[in-house]
Amino acid sequence: MKFVYLSVSARARAALLICACSIAPMTAWAGAGLLSTNVETLSAAVTYSTLATASPARPALDAFVGYTVRVSNDGGNTINNISFTASARVTDLDEKAVFSSAEGATCTADADGTSINCAIGRLKAGEAFPTFAVFFKAPVKDSTSPLPDGIAGSCPTTDCLSFSGITYYAETTGGATSPVDNSIAEWAAADVTLGTSNPTLVKSAVPKGGGSLFTGSGGVTSAADPFATSVIVPASATFTTAEILESPDAVNCTNNFSACFRSDITIPGTFSPYLTIVLRQDASTILKGTKIESVLIQYIGADGAVFVGDCASATTPRSDGIPCIAKRTYYKSSKIPGWTPELDGDFEWTLINLGNGSYKVF
Repeated sequence: MKFVYLSVSARARAALLICACSIAPMTAWAGAGLLSTNVETLSAAVTYSTLATASPARPALDAFVGYTVRVSNDGGNTINNISFTASARVTDLDEKAVFSSAEGATCTADADGTSINCAIGRLKAGEAFPTFAVFFKAPVKDSTSPLPDGIAGSCPTTDCLSFSGITYYAETTGGATSPVDNSIAEWAAADVTLGTSNPTLVKSAVPKGGGSLFTGSGGVTSAADPFATSVIVPASATFTTAEILESPDAVNCTNNFSACFRSDITIPGTFSPYLTIVLRQDASTILKGTKIESVLIQYIGADGAVFVGDCASATTPRSDGIPCIAKRTYYKSSKIPGWTPELDGDFEWTLINLGNGSYKVF
């Protein structure tokens, strides 16, 4: 039997977001100050994570749900012993989002990994704790009795992640032998929908440690999914979000392929040393006699569209935000490094760039 988790009602959630402290007892305001907690989602929709497989060999996709947290003392008194607590719940109870990391605060998870406690400490009147971020690994989709992918506004019956909790202050959580004598500020973040509409759309939060994202089945092409994109995001000074969206593009698709595609990559920020983007075109769409050197890659960035040229070296990106081609690979035989039966005859381009943008191959 499938049990469905019912999240906080929209009306209650809206009230909590307006003033997270509004449901705390009035006496707590006078005794310990006025505390507010604001939690924002980094991405309203996140792709499911996947497991690695051995045959065929596929890497795991680790997608993340991220939140920013701001706790502030909006009253006139110092508040002591502040503790931010939170729990992540998935509508499909056969799935679980597990705590991965915190950036800017010290947080510990419970044994189940779905609830956290972050120590805030003391805040003087008018003081705010520096905004921090917490990340949970998106669940792997239930394969036994799955719910439909998440739909905004329909989270009680589709697959979503809810995130809510209590910020304790004054006397923290009391003690095992003493009654709880706390002030509390309950809060709830907006739901995050899980799953994307097709394997050519990937969305995730990205921690400061970076990550690797790909479309399709492990970034490998097939006749049914003839174009694939992989992106390696390096470690950075801050967290961000990532989206890869692939779509057919028939414009100028005449000489090299029977079907052409574009990949729109949205990852805010500037990266050091660089983003690594790998584009693959399946052999089933490559017209006979086409040479990989004749294929054009067009980059669409903030300043318009340009054709992508070769890098000065495989590890030297351009400094102007325009990508360059670090490597071209034609998997013409098993003698080519990295060749697999599924890649046989495919074209592959490795590009490097300091920022994101859109790529069209034709």
